[in-house]
Amino acid sequence: MRAGIGSRPWAGLDVGSFSVKLLATQGGMGASRFRCAEALLPPRTDGDDSPRPPEEVAAAIGECISQLDLSPRSFRGFTVGISGSDVIVKQISLPLMDDSEVGPALRFEARKHLPFDPQAMVIDYQVLGRYLSDRKVDVLLAAVSREHLERHLAPLAMLDASVDIVDAAPLALTNAVAQGAGLDRTGALLLDIGHAASHLTLHQRGEPYFSRRLDFGGRDLTRAIARGIQVPFEEAEEWKLAAGSEQSGLRVDWDGREMRAVLRCLQEQLVEELRRSLAFYSTLGRLPDTLRLQVSGGTARLPGIAERLGEMLGFVVTVFDPLDAVVGGAHAHGRPAGPQFAQAFGLALRTA
Repeated sequence: MRAGIGSRPWAGLDVGSFSVKLLATQGGMGASRFRCAEALLPPRTDGDDSPRPPEEVAAAIGECISQLDLSPRSFRGFTVGISGSDVIVKQISLPLMDDSEVGPALRFEARKHLPFDPQAMVIDYQVLGRYLSDRKVDVLLAAVSREHLERHLAPLAMLDASVDIVDAAPLALTNAVAQGAGLDRTGALLLDIGHAASHLTLHQRGEPYFSRRLDFGGRDLTRAIARGIQVPFEEAEEWKLAAGSEQSGLRVDWDGREMRAVLRCLQEQLVEELRRSLAFYSTLGRLPDTLRLQVSGGTARLPGIAERLGEMLGFVVTVFDPLDAVVGGAHAHGRPAGPQFAQAFGLALRTA
C-alpha cells in the first residue's frame, strides 16, 4: 500500500463464532502501521451453532471500528474472511492450457472435487504453476456456497461498508504465517484454533498445498474443564478466558484439575487428529524434513499450551503472534496484537 495524501487504512475482518477481530493496516512498505480491535459476540448456549442474526454481527463489527475511532467510510477497503464446512480449498491439476482457458475448464472439473453443485457455488482460483514436462497446470481452487457467502456479507451491508475482497480462512492464515516464514522447504505449518472449529494449513514450495478444517475448538477445552471440575460451562469459560488473559494475574497450574482436563482433551481430541492429518498429507506430498508447528487463535494464549502440544506431538510447537512477522511487531500501534489476530492479519495483507 502506498502512503500519501488521502491514504486510508485497509481492514482485515475475521468474523468468528465467539468474537469479531479487525486489524487495520495503513502506510507504505517498511512503514506500515497496524491497529487491532476485538469485540465479543453475545454469549450463546453451549452447542448452539445456528447462524447468528446479522444485527448481532453488525453490532460487533461496528464496535471494533469504534474502538479505533474510525467509521466504516474511513477505510479504503475491507477484506473479509469466510469459513465453514461448505468452504472448500483444494489444489488440483488440469491439463496444460492457457490462462484464458483455465476458468471455463474449472467449471467442469470442479464437479469432481466439490461435494455440492457447482452452480450453487461461488468459485475462484489461482494458478500455482505450469509443468511442461508433465503437461499439467496446478490450480488452487476455492469455493463457497452462494447462500453462505451472502449471509456472511449481510452484516457489512447493514453498516454500509463495501467488501472489496473475500478470502477463504485457510488462505488468509497461510498468507499470515508465510509473511514471516519464507517459502523454503521448511514450509509454513499453522494450526489456528477457533472457538468451534480449527484450521490446519501447510504451505511449502514445490509441494501440494494442504488445508483441513478440524471439528475441534476452544469450547471443547471449556467443556473438558467443566466436566473435570464439575462446574457449569459458563463458569469454565470464564476461568479459561481469565487464564489466557495477560491482565488477570491468574496462575495457571498444569497439575491442577482444570489443566489436567485440558491435557486429556488435547490428547484425545486434537493430537490424534493432527497426526492423522499429517499422515494423510504424506500420501500427497513430502512433509518438511523438520516439522515445526505454529498455533494461533485465542486458545493459543493459554500459558504453556504450545509446549504441552509439542511434548505430545514430538516436535517443536510455538505460538504465532502475527505482528512478529512485521519486524517483531515494531510497527504495531495501539492495542498489541495476539495470536487471535492471525486470520485478520492475513486478510489485511490482501489489498486491492
